[in-house]
Amino acid sequence: MTGHETSLISRLCEAENPRKFLEWEGQDGYYVTTCRISADDVPGLIDIALKWSDVDWTPNPIPPRTDEEIASLLPVTAWRALADLQADAAVEPLLQLLRDCNDPHDEWLADDLPHFCSNIGEPAIQPLIPLAADPSLKEFVRTIALRSLGLVARNHPGTHERIVGCLTEIMAQAVEGHRTFNSLLLEELVDLGAVQAAEPIERAFSRNLIDHGMVGDWEQVRRELGVEGLGLPMPKNPHHSVKMLDTSQGDGIFSDLPLFGFEGFDEQDAKAYCDRAYDEFSQSSEGQHVLERHGGLIWSVSFLRFGLNYLSQVVDVMTLDSVQEYILDYVPRKVSTDADSAAWIIDELVHFWMFLDRVYALPEAKLIVGWLSADGRIPRLQEDLSDPANFGPAKSLIMTGRRHGYDMSSAAEAQEFIKLYNQSLIAARQPPAPPAAQKNRVGRNEPCPCGSGKKFKKCCGGPS
Repeated sequence: MTGHETSLISRLCEAENPRKFLEWEGQDGYYVTTCRISADDVPGLIDIALKWSDVDWTPNPIPPRTDEEIASLLPVTAWRALADLQADAAVEPLLQLLRDCNDPHDEWLADDLPHFCSNIGEPAIQPLIPLAADPSLKEFVRTIALRSLGLVARNHPGTHERIVGCLTEIMAQAVEGHRTFNSLLLEELVDLGAVQAAEPIERAFSRNLIDHGMVGDWEQVRRELGVEGLGLPMPKNPHHSVKMLDTSQGDGIFSDLPLFGFEGFDEQDAKAYCDRAYDEFSQSSEGQHVLERHGGLIWSVSFLRFGLNYLSQVVDVMTLDSVQEYILDYVPRKVSTDADSAAWIIDELVHFWMFLDRVYALPEAKLIVGWLSADGRIPRLQEDLSDPANFGPAKSLIMTGRRHGYDMSSAAEAQEFIKLYNQSLIAARQPPAPPAAQKNRVGRNEPCPCGSGKKFKKCCGGPS
């Protein structure tokens, strides 16, 4: 280490601990004064700042009486000093450091880099644009670049029009799979009063590329921008992260509060959820059709119970996979019903999902109705319900009892059958008795086995 490098490290260590000096961006000139740095120190400061990518790096030797945490955070102190110096030569190296970062939770880069770029001003714009615009980059990298551009535009009015134009173009190129970034981009545009971005924003809403849970809906954004809009059709089921979180916890169309907690769901809440669904479905035209044809509504409630017990899902978030698991696995394996029930099961679930589509427009409702209504669905279920190989142990027991004439819904009869069934199993497991040992037979004219020398018929085998 050269004498200049040693001197620079010693001077940087005289600054406040970065962890305790979080408002540094409002203290222009602090590092220039405290660390006695100048433009001559820029190359050395860049070298130290780039050591941030080496988690094991510490200055060697550490200056005497230097706090170890201050030493370990010396790269942070270095890039803050570069910001104070408005060293535009550091822009490219520090943005490459960001590009190469693999830690999406690096709060130091996330918090400090936008302020560094803001201090640099206009020279930071061109290197930042490719980072914000490239959807192949890590989202946290794009987000930090986006925040940096927003700060530059706010703190350097002469750059506002250029940056808004760039961000508008990025919004026009918005793609699926990046809703969080698209929504953060929208927030920056609205904060910057980017009226010219209204059309690409509306188109992104129309294509369901925006998270309504983060920014609200297009109508709210339109009013905030003060524009009329194109009147594009909006998605029936827009992405809404907050509602998705609520429904994943069991708060949905038939439940006003989350059903799922750390210890599962409360039985009374689950019953209220199923009762509410039953009441609404039974009063609908679809439910009336099922009641008239089959005389009851039981399979929709069975399906809802399956969702709670096995999938920890309310109907709001259930998908075609959920329905297929119920029909193809759960019902044949666990539900004790005859093959004749197949038509009722399918018909009721078809009309239940038709109801959910018409009234609540659940995202996969139409897809589910199509799958349930497909040719061969009922015969396939009949076949699965008829094959004992599909039955789980509990269902096998119940179905066997029914075949022997027992009412397995009666606790007394079920108990009687189970007792007899267990006795039959025990009997079946008893090993067969060994055949009786055969005694050796002695002929009447053979010597008597007692050793008397007489014939058997004249001795032990004679009349007593």
